[in-house]
Amino acid sequence: MDAFFILGTQRDIARAEIQAVVGDVTTVVDADDVLIVGGFSGNLSAQQSRLGGVIKTGVIHASVADQDELVLVLSSLITTVRPTDDAKMKFGISVYSGGHRGKLTALRMQAERIGLRVKNNLKQQGRSSRLVTSKIPVLSSVIVTKQKLLSGGIEFCLFPQAEGILIGITESVQDFEEWGARDYGRPERHTKRGMLPPKLARTMINLAGGNPDKDTLLDPFCGVGTVLTEAMALGFKKLIGSDIDPIASEATRVNVAWEAERTGVLVEPRVLQTKAEALGTFLAPGSVDLIVTEVFLGKPRTGNEDRVALEKQLDQLVEMYTESFRAFTSILTDGARVVIALPAYVVDGSVVEPRFVERAQLFGFEQDVFKGVETTRFGALRYGREDQLVLRDIYRFVYKK
Repeated sequence: MDAFFILGTQRDIARAEIQAVVGDVTTVVDADDVLIVGGFSGNLSAQQSRLGGVIKTGVIHASVADQDELVLVLSSLITTVRPTDDAKMKFGISVYSGGHRGKLTALRMQAERIGLRVKNNLKQQGRSSRLVTSKIPVLSSVIVTKQKLLSGGIEFCLFPQAEGILIGITESVQDFEEWGARDYGRPERHTKRGMLPPKLARTMINLAGGNPDKDTLLDPFCGVGTVLTEAMALGFKKLIGSDIDPIASEATRVNVAWEAERTGVLVEPRVLQTKAEALGTFLAPGSVDLIVTEVFLGKPRTGNEDRVALEKQLDQLVEMYTESFRAFTSILTDGARVVIALPAYVVDGSVVEPRFVERAQLFGFEQDVFKGVETTRFGALRYGREDQLVLRDIYRFVYKK
């Protein structure tokens, strides 16, 4: 079947995550925040619960040539998808990019009118319905969930193309309440120290791949334990976290205990207080299969730093990262994968990036470049907003002994 994925704000990161999780599929549409793939045979709800960067998933049901045919097909789909529902049927229409920007604008302007025509068609068939609308051209996950469009209604997602309109029906949406709990409900949140967002942590774990049943995952800069709690949610059984800061390592212990109690996951990650360069003292040679981590991003920015000062700071940080990678060689298995977030600094309208790839290669870490997505000149996925002074550049390596 053809399946669609509606991507979050970090679109290239979401695309790379889908590639890592879904595997080889045929791309039907790749435009803006939309990825439609052919030959998908998995469970979309299960994929949605696993992915960190995807807002909605669904199935393409039809393709129509014009709006008149669109109204007829939408009406027909409502009666066939919910044939025995005698209550007032709720439905909504979201218009996403299908690759033709002009038709996208036109269809978004006419979406409510199309919905009213569908409602009138159903009325003529003796079926009561209610059109769910929004102030923006698409229905949010919150609206879809609260209006119960997945269980007792339908959300149509329309994708206008040069030769017609693809019609999809949403199968699942991101669980905004669960993600809110994972982020803001944690007992330990050290905002002044900076925290890896749970969705990004989940995505980074997915980018690393691995087998949750047998692989050992390490976060050597664990902070408040976000990578570990997200790995617990993904089913990883063997988890290790470490941090040189005693406050951070204790916060990790508290958060992983909270996650275990909240979800009933019977996993007890091992948490160490040590610098990354000394992990070989605590861990056996060749005992770690995956490293997923965000390193120290540097001193908090004020926005007044000059470029030279920032370049000097990054050079100092790269020296620290280099020593960590040198130490990782003693504990990693051959073929181990490393997904790591490094800082990049915005200054004077440009970005200062760390020159780290060549350093990592000195110790046998081969860069596993993200394909088919936009990356930085050093092959990283960039995470951040336009107003941020510190961006996260995500790199992926494979360790070869």
